Amino acid sequence: MTLAYAITGSFCTHSKSLAVLEELIGKGCDIVPVFSAIVCDTSTRFGTSDGLEKAVVNLCGKPVIKTIAKAEEIITRGNFDCVVVSPCTGNTLAKIAHGITDTAVTMSVKAQLRNLRPVLLALATNDALGANFKNIGLCNDKKHVFLCADEAG
Repeated sequence: MTLAYAITGSFCTHSKSLAVLEELIGKGCDIVPVFSAIVCDTSTRFGTSDGLEKAVVNLCGKPVIKTIAKAEEIITRGNFDCVVVSPCTGNTLAKIAHGITDTAVTMSVKAQLRNLRPVLLALATNDALGANFKNIGLCNDKKHVFLCADEAG
């Protein structure tokens, strides 16, 4: 199975996302990593952007897709069984719900959906039943989009 595995800025859940990534690789999945701009540029108390990138590249054996242009070029080819967004922040969820394509992650989702292929959003938001509830509904209604919740979200 070939996956694009996109990571967004829920920094406190990155360690869980890396554990899932490692498990998928252990099961034989071929993974192409994708980072949102905030993940590329932000270091927090949970780790540095460089450290996360090195860990992901080490696990996947491939460079991280970091730009909209690169995401469109690679994901549009239609060679991915699924685009996984883990963690998917409320911000990214809202952009997907409303068709905003301003990061490599949102372009990956757009390109995958354009190919009528599945997208899995692993939600990590502390306002799922508040401000993001409408966006969850909008995404849940989209064909080829599947939702799951991060236990920490």
